[in-house]
Amino acid sequence: MEATTTLQEQIWQTLETYFGDTPYFVVDVQVTPTQKISVFADGVANITIDKCAEISRFLENYLETNGLVGEKYWLEVSSPGMDEPLKVPQQYQKTIGREVEVLLFSGIKEIGILKAFSESGIQIEIPEEKKKKEIIPAVVKDIPFDEIKYTKKHFVFK
Repeated sequence: MEATTTLQEQIWQTLETYFGDTPYFVVDVQVTPTQKISVFADGVANITIDKCAEISRFLENYLETNGLVGEKYWLEVSSPGMDEPLKVPQQYQKTIGREVEVLLFSGIKEIGILKAFSESGIQIEIPEEKKKKEIIPAVVKDIPFDEIKYTKKHFVFK
């Protein structure tokens, strides 16, 4: 497992260097014991299939040139998917002003507009709600990361 973790860290660090000052960033790297490597990347203005293919070619060359994988391995590079939890600061930054779903470890689910994030947590604005004859005013909540199970973009399909 330690070799897997090491390979995961090497890929992450290599991609951070590769992306440098570009608008792209690493979201996650997963490596299984059977050498299935899944890389999830994104960009400030979303990531294209062509960019994922470019990253895949770069990584394939890097892995093989440096002898980091055997002959049989599986490499997959994609965007994280719209229903996946936010994992890195760049994703939170990109999502400010959009509606998010926050599940707390307590089981409470909050849905609101992501207003801000910091190293310690996020701030969301929960919109005004009308219940029967009562109006519950909008409220801004600061939620520490240590209380959050996940934060996802919230989508309503009509």
